Amino acid sequence: MKKTLKASILAVMFALASCGGGGGGSADYTGAGNVTLRVSQSPVDTGDRTKITVLFDELHPDGVVLKMRYATGLEYISSSSFWKLNGKRYDATPVYEVAGDIAQTMYLVYELNRDMLGKINSGELSFELRAVDQTSSNSVVEVDMDVFEAGLLFTSDAPEFSTEDSTALVVK
Repeated sequence: MKKTLKASILAVMFALASCGGGGGGSADYTGAGNVTLRVSQSPVDTGDRTKITVLFDELHPDGVVLKMRYATGLEYISSSSFWKLNGKRYDATPVYEVAGDIAQTMYLVYELNRDMLGKINSGELSFELRAVDQTSSNSVVEVDMDVFEAGLLFTSDAPEFSTEDSTALVVK
C-alpha cells in the first residue's frame, strides 16, 4: 500500500512539474498587428486643428484596442473619428477619453472587435485634435495597439501603454 501511495504521489508531482513553464506559445500565435501613425501637420498654432491617421494591418483574430496618447495642449474634436475599412467609412467613437496620470497627457482609446472587422485585417482610424495651449518642443502623439479582450477596462493609472509608433505634434 505504501509503495503504491508513494508511486501515486511521485506520478502526480511529475505531472504537475511538467505542466506550464517553458514553450514559446503556439505556432499560430499572432500579436496585435502592425500600426503606423501620421499627423497632417506639426507644429500647429493655438486654435488650429490637425488630423491624426492610424494605419493598421495584420490584425489579431480577436480584434484590437488602439490607445492614443498626446499632450494636454491638444483636445479631441468630438465626432471627428472615422474608421476606414475595406474602402468604406464608418463613424468611430473613443471608448475612453481621459487625462493621464503622467503629467500633461491625455488618452483616447478605441476598440475594434472582430464583429466589426469581419474578415478585414487592415484599415485606418482618423480623428482631429485642436491646439488649445502651447506644448513642449518635444511633444509627440503616440499609439499603442493591443489585442482586444472583452470586459477589459482601461485606466489612466495603469494604461499598459507601450509606444509602437509616434510622431512630433507641437503647439506653438
